[in-house]
Amino acid sequence: MDSEALTIFILAPLLGALVISFLPKGKPYLIRFVAFLSGLVMLAISIMVYAGYDPAGARWQFQVQYDWIPTLRIGYHLGVDGISLPMVLLTGILSLAAILASFGIKERVKEYFVLLLLVESGVAGSFVSLDLFFFILFYELASLPIYFLIGIWGSEGQHASRSWVTTRDFSALKLILYLQLGGALIFIGFFALYLFSVQAGLSHHTFDLVELSEANFAHIPGFARIVFPLLFIAFGIEAGLFPFHTWLPDGHSAAPTAVSMLLAGVLLKMGGYGIMRFACGLLPDGAHTWLQFFGIIAVINILYGAWCALKQTDIKYIIAYSSVSHMGIVFLGIASQNILGWTGALFQMFSHGIITALLFALAGLIYEKTHSRNVLQHGGLAPKAPFLAATFIVGGLASLGLPSMSGFVAEFLTFMGAYGFLKVLMIIATLGLVLTALYILLTVKKVFFGPLNEKYANQEFSHPWWEQVHVVGLVIVMIVFGIMPSLITSVAQSSLGPIVRAFHGMMR
Repeated sequence: MDSEALTIFILAPLLGALVISFLPKGKPYLIRFVAFLSGLVMLAISIMVYAGYDPAGARWQFQVQYDWIPTLRIGYHLGVDGISLPMVLLTGILSLAAILASFGIKERVKEYFVLLLLVESGVAGSFVSLDLFFFILFYELASLPIYFLIGIWGSEGQHASRSWVTTRDFSALKLILYLQLGGALIFIGFFALYLFSVQAGLSHHTFDLVELSEANFAHIPGFARIVFPLLFIAFGIEAGLFPFHTWLPDGHSAAPTAVSMLLAGVLLKMGGYGIMRFACGLLPDGAHTWLQFFGIIAVINILYGAWCALKQTDIKYIIAYSSVSHMGIVFLGIASQNILGWTGALFQMFSHGIITALLFALAGLIYEKTHSRNVLQHGGLAPKAPFLAATFIVGGLASLGLPSMSGFVAEFLTFMGAYGFLKVLMIIATLGLVLTALYILLTVKKVFFGPLNEKYANQEFSHPWWEQVHVVGLVIVMIVFGIMPSLITSVAQSSLGPIVRAFHGMMR
């Protein structure tokens, strides 16, 4: 069972999508049940893998490997280490949460859940693939259905500067163009690693990550200094790196609630994971050359994203720009080039995935009940909607880094790590924390406090069980990992050590 756990993790949503495709359209409850069962299996497998991982054991665990195209050294190779393990757990949690958040979908339910489950399978495969070719396949599987999910089930309305196209059409097109640009650059970078693997010391060309980890691309003059920024930008596009972030706010503004949860919760993290795993992990000399420059970009991400969030009135735009800012913290931790900063970056990816999924879920519920995302049109909702108010306040406090919440641990570790290598940048970046507190507290005040908007005087704010379960579940996860951060730090640091030691080798 252990050797096939990751395969089941990937196949559960795929099989769910296959079963749903054969179900009659007139059975929405059965369709939702199959999707729910698929998400439940994913969560169970992710917990089992997380609990079964031994930090003191071999780096790569739960491995399974089969040749696919032996002549090209392409194989179905899966496994996890301390870097991918938190992302596997995050995927399991958010996959089920997104399915529950989708129970309110009324139109074309069958097609919707098929596409949603395909996205979840692609994300799951991306985090556990140890073959670069298969990673690209899973990346495309995660990205392409998003276009249809936004284009068909997204928000209607005209884009402010493009009267000829609906918001969802424009946003879906912009998102897929950016993600496909990132995918194309990833393919070029991976193909370069494949072609030069022999010159880097291997006996054969390969796409296998474990074998490539033994190669030394520093022996090839100029190779890492060219390919590293290519991969960093490629994955940075996926992660909302400035100035390639513009697809993110538009995409979230039009996306259905569950798609926003997955976009911000796990697809952005595929970008951060790719930078850590492939760009820095395989090309440490290129990373050492470029990361100080990208540290500057990280600070721009933090400040620019927070400032833009402060200026928004649409609640989904506020959360989307906050994601740009918080992913800047991930980039800053990576640029620190030490194990404390990298642990913080990995913790931030997990923590932000939970927090932002929670906030997008609540933004969707607010819109569903009030039919408005404009924070200026709300006010005084706390007495009418205590569940929404309480959970949004908790999520907001976690986002601004309140102690005992997961966001505090992630930011503390990241900034402490950055202080040792990027002291000036770290001090400037702390201004982003002030801006974050401002836009979070102002949003809470405008939506939930003050005089009640009269149009909501007779509004009912009841919540079926599935809305409460996934929201409360995310709150619990956020608090548990804030109180017990060793759940991530203990598994992460053994795998981060080799990469950080490679950085220090470059410094000597």
